[in-house]
Amino acid sequence: LQVSVPEPRTVALLFQPVLLRCHFQVSSPGGPAPIVTWKYKSFCPDTWAASPGGAGRDSPGEAAGACPDSARTVRIVATKQGEQVTLGDFYLGRAVTIRGAAELSLGPAAWGDSGLYLCTVTSTSDLQGNNEAVAELVVLGET
Repeated sequence: LQVSVPEPRTVALLFQPVLLRCHFQVSSPGGPAPIVTWKYKSFCPDTWAASPGGAGRDSPGEAAGACPDSARTVRIVATKQGEQVTLGDFYLGRAVTIRGAAELSLGPAAWGDSGLYLCTVTSTSDLQGNNEAVAELVVLGET
């Protein structure tokens, strides 16, 4: 199993549609459809960013590990198995879905959407490899 995010950083304008791409390849196709889960993690609080280990992060992967999950908001955005998409409670009523195999469509971007998005793919027919990739989203207001 190999999961990747072709655009690790996305900058979007407030109220504009957002599409976060996630690609995966299963080494042994067939069998049950893989489960695709998108999880949201808020950025680390400023106190962590100001700490010696938090400054100068270059990649979403580094940002994801910069503070413990207990110091940030973590929630499920959506899960897809086959054609069935289930939204997390926080996203009910919003134009959020997983399109294609694993692309997260957030509809119009909201202020609270900035953060890290983890695309995780679980396949019972392929347990080897990297099953997770991280995308960073920054939502900007009008300038």
